[in-house]
Amino acid sequence: MDDPSTYGIVGRLALAVFVIIAPTILFLGLVRGLERLRDDDLINEWARSRGAENEITTNDDVLAVLAGGLEFERADASSVHCPACGVTNRTSMRYCRECLTRLPS
Repeated sequence: MDDPSTYGIVGRLALAVFVIIAPTILFLGLVRGLERLRDDDLINEWARSRGAENEITTNDDVLAVLAGGLEFERADASSVHCPACGVTNRTSMRYCRECLTRLPS
């Protein structure tokens, strides 16, 4: 067997470093991008550009606010209020998502 040249060893080491480091950098970029997408400031900026006057808080249903900004009406008929705690649940749920009380059907 021939001894690998210095350039061969450097090339293999560079390839190994790339294979080890590149997925980590791509993953960190993905995580940063997802954090930016869920950032409330980004949603507030989008809502302001559409003419919304109020800030979106953590208690707001973001999808309902966005749908309201797009002039869709929220379907209140598709929700049920818990008799024990008053939290709004989907009609397909059998138990309250907050207090686990059985919901009326």
